[in-house]
Amino acid sequence: MGTKKDGVCCSTDDFKMSRAQMKNQFLILLLVTLIFSCDSKVNYEKPEGLIPRDTMIDLLYDMHLAVGTTNLRNKDNEKDRNYMSLVYEKYGIDSTRFAVSNIYYTSQAVEYEEMFEEVERRLERLHEEYESERDSAISASKKRGPLPVDSLRVAKEIEQ
Repeated sequence: MGTKKDGVCCSTDDFKMSRAQMKNQFLILLLVTLIFSCDSKVNYEKPEGLIPRDTMIDLLYDMHLAVGTTNLRNKDNEKDRNYMSLVYEKYGIDSTRFAVSNIYYTSQAVEYEEMFEEVERRLERLHEEYESERDSAISASKKRGPLPVDSLRVAKEIEQ
């Protein structure tokens, strides 16, 4: 420490730090800030009309299916149809109520992650069921043997 000289307690030399010390202190401060900011501190109060947790899981599952089928053709041979309105209709909600509930659940990070894990498990089970049915259909078609000859095609070939 400096000596008391001209009414000044300390000299400026006492406050000088090397660049490395400043860098280290900055990195420590940054690290501490990141650690505390990663904790979910934003906790919204439960909004009025909050979609119950189990219903929200069902809703998120159906939304994933709806988004996944957007590029498939439906029975009317339509493609690129937005099915989200049908999902909202199924649950008797609108997009605003979903958005408010979704914001609340996202503020509950651990619970929201658990919800998505359940949705992921359901989607995986559905995929496994589909794969099993597809494999069964393929093996059944192999056992059945070749398809019968189309009699109309044979008739056309004879005429030519």
